[in-house]
Amino acid sequence: MQNKGDFSNIADPTSPNAGRIYDYLIGGHHNFEIDRMAAKQLLAVAPFMPQTLRLIRWFLGEATRRLVVEGFDKFLDFASGLPVEDHIHELAPAGTKVIYSDIDPVTVQYAQDLLKDDPNVRYVQCDAGNPEKLLTSGVVEELFGKNRKIAIGFNGIAYFLPDDRIQHALRTLYGWAGEGSRLFLCDADADVSETSEKLKPVFELYSRIGQPIHIRSQERLKKMAEPWKVSEPGSLTLDEWIGIGKKVTQRETDEWGGRGFYGVIFYK
Repeated sequence: MQNKGDFSNIADPTSPNAGRIYDYLIGGHHNFEIDRMAAKQLLAVAPFMPQTLRLIRWFLGEATRRLVVEGFDKFLDFASGLPVEDHIHELAPAGTKVIYSDIDPVTVQYAQDLLKDDPNVRYVQCDAGNPEKLLTSGVVEELFGKNRKIAIGFNGIAYFLPDDRIQHALRTLYGWAGEGSRLFLCDADADVSETSEKLKPVFELYSRIGQPIHIRSQERLKKMAEPWKVSEPGSLTLDEWIGIGKKVTQRETDEWGGRGFYGVIFYK
């Protein structure tokens, strides 16, 4: 793993990590050999995954641009990964305040090292399934003040959380957020009964590394997200969000079953 600091006290190079696998699959360099080995196993059964994961990152960028146009200048992001390419603070205008978070202590420590000179950005450790830890930490009020009308990112994480935790997280964020806030989220739109046999090795791989995948239909997720309401233009596939039709979605559904990855912006 390439980094500026010594993370030997918090990093376990013998155990793959979903976030570092993601980093490798989108062309990053912040991963261990064990992560690359797991990623190559994943590619053997799901060769389209890098393009899908890039769409998740591009959706974050598209949502950021749209929300900036709406006047949002405060962003709270969960499961952020390393802020090294096309992250919120790079896409939003100067002066935009951003709080990133991640459950992985290696990611957090390295990200803090990367961002230490930016007074408008913070990076903290937080389990996305329990956002109250971050909301009550004092970091949010320190950077955002009393204003709770903010944009909240929840991308590339919902499928790693079981139903009870995703419902808890989204409802906790709704209760905390101010009127007019937005929540932008992407997930896989599928039901267990719709998935193909080809998907089983992917589930098995993530289960083996202790980070099982939970799939659900978008109707089910929207129900769990209530009372958040869906903003225009509604739920779109990730490729539709960035204006390339449904090319990737078609490949996903052919290989995985279900209806592909989608993005949605909610409002309060």
